[in-house]
Amino acid sequence: MANTTLTANSRRLLLALILAAAASWLHSSPTSAHAAYESSSPAFAEQLSESPTKITIRFTQELFRREGANTMELARTTSSDLLDVYEIGPVQISNDDRKVMTAHINVELPPGRYAVLWSNLSAEDGDEDSGWLIFYVSADPEPWQIQEDRKIAQELLIAYPGDTEEDPSAADAPATATPTVVRTAEADSEISLGVGPIIWLALGALAAMVVVAALGYRLGRRGRAG
Repeated sequence: MANTTLTANSRRLLLALILAAAASWLHSSPTSAHAAYESSSPAFAEQLSESPTKITIRFTQELFRREGANTMELARTTSSDLLDVYEIGPVQISNDDRKVMTAHINVELPPGRYAVLWSNLSAEDGDEDSGWLIFYVSADPEPWQIQEDRKIAQELLIAYPGDTEEDPSAADAPATATPTVVRTAEADSEISLGVGPIIWLALGALAAMVVVAALGYRLGRRGRAG
């Protein structure tokens, strides 16, 4: 009878430990997301007949207004070089829709292929993101440019214009260099997991200590009784 009681108590204590560990894991597991590219004007790889007056990009999450966190840089490009860098107006986040940011172009862009390097900071989860927007002014893309644009579209998780499914030729195409000023967004040092996960981790550790102490005490009593 004593062995049955000890086994039942041990199972209850083990179940408590498992539940505590599961709660700790669920509350300490971070969610990974960001304000990803959704659409833009000019659209990705769009061929314009004249120079645009502004650039508008819409993202999947609202943006956090912080100086230097949401940016755009505009340049005329070749396969691996920036031919000309153009100064554009300051980035503005719409008050009506904080998923949208806009920058005005104050100069006439000559014919060519253009790249907009953007970066942002999500107001929903504090994650940073960055990427490229490609468009053309009074120019048709060459085959190697189409291949490169398809690779950039894949990085943005969007379809290349006119593609209804993945193009096998794009996957087999040789890799080409992207503009050299690509930067990887760094984690925001001001964003932390908070105290919630730490508390649950501490409770999980405490539960484990209680189980070990209880089992040791019961086994000791069992040994003395024998």
